[in-house]
Amino acid sequence: MLSKNSKQNKFLSFLLVCSFLVTGFSGTLLAQENQASHKFDLNDCIHYALQNQASVKNQLLSEKISRESVREAYSKLLPQVTAGAKYQYTIKRQVSYIGGNPVFFGVPQQFQGYVDINQTLFDPSVLGSTTAAHLAENMSKENTQLSKINLVSNVMKAYYGVLVFREQLRLLSANIVRDTKSLSDTKYQFKNGLAQKVDVDRIQVLVNNDITAKNNALRNLKTLRQTLKYHMGMPIEDSLTVTGSINDSLLSAVLPEQDTTFYKNRVEYRQANTELKASKLLKNNAIRSYFPTLSAFYSLTAPFNGQTFPTLFDGKMYPTSYVGLQLTIPVFSGLTKHFQYQAAKMNIEISQNSMKDLKNSIKLEYGNYYRQYLSDMENLKTQKENTKLAQLNYDNLKYQYDNGVQPLIEVLNAETTLLQAQENYINSLYQALVDKVDLDRSLGKIKY
Repeated sequence: MLSKNSKQNKFLSFLLVCSFLVTGFSGTLLAQENQASHKFDLNDCIHYALQNQASVKNQLLSEKISRESVREAYSKLLPQVTAGAKYQYTIKRQVSYIGGNPVFFGVPQQFQGYVDINQTLFDPSVLGSTTAAHLAENMSKENTQLSKINLVSNVMKAYYGVLVFREQLRLLSANIVRDTKSLSDTKYQFKNGLAQKVDVDRIQVLVNNDITAKNNALRNLKTLRQTLKYHMGMPIEDSLTVTGSINDSLLSAVLPEQDTTFYKNRVEYRQANTELKASKLLKNNAIRSYFPTLSAFYSLTAPFNGQTFPTLFDGKMYPTSYVGLQLTIPVFSGLTKHFQYQAAKMNIEISQNSMKDLKNSIKLEYGNYYRQYLSDMENLKTQKENTKLAQLNYDNLKYQYDNGVQPLIEVLNAETTLLQAQENYINSLYQALVDKVDLDRSLGKIKY
């Protein structure tokens, strides 16, 4: 018979186990609630990425910052108003002697309020700053476009990678089913003296290799899916189901580009053109620095005086004010402006040289991707035909083996050839899809 303490200990242990189970179950439910599920095709992935990827969001914020900089530059054309106040207590007042008698000047307590207004009427540097702000805004917009293009390219490549490994996984699963059946049939034949032990071992090796390849494909598929979620700006813990299928219908034949000015479609070229404009602006600013500036000003001062602080504002106040124009003419600055002008001219030349080099670079890049894509399409056509022939050869040899005409080794060799042909076709298809993305990007056809 159990003691009272023993029963209490068992009851407490039961409650403790229940509490752990409830806590774990609650944590699992909470994790599932925080984990979102998504089912996206390529367009959905791109749209989600453009809305959520940190790099694009930061570039859009940079655009807003540049717009504020434009407003800041124009604000210099508005009146600049300052106001203030000054209190002064004179501990020792100035003394002068008149007829041998000391005379104190001023009063101990002084308070002065003022308002100053300055309005720029003509200042070439302000014009330069507004132009520079607009150029910075254009550059920010171009940076955003480039960020979106890079993002879309990465999303497309990762998306195609997921489809490729998923298709490879499907083929490997089918191979496992086929080889497992062959292994079962061969084991049965071996038991009945119709096959040798070496035949069983050979097929077992194939099955083992198929399982290992499938496990590797599963891991690669998960890695690419996680990579796709990262490029999309999706939380890694979210569930993503990629829809769509991969096949050569996603590709199309291309002809050599007829437009010789296609390089102007590239954002990088527009960025270089904006940089050239910025270099020319520096030259114009150096010229404007020789111009005079003109501004208008107004000032109002209200003084209060008293012998004591309580009586400071009791007396009559006599405000003073004035208005005027100020003309500033630069005469000599130690040749600083001259050197700035010469440097600006060389910067323009640097920008022009960079644009010429970029133009050649874009044309070279397009030519390389175009030739690579032609090779990809030719290789894809060959691998597709090889896969059909390898499948036909395997089916024929398998039929002959089942009818006792061909040895097992011929069937195994044919299957190895088929597996290699399938892998080559999948890899060539993926490579063609990736290079097609790069080709379209080199032509400036990816626009967002």
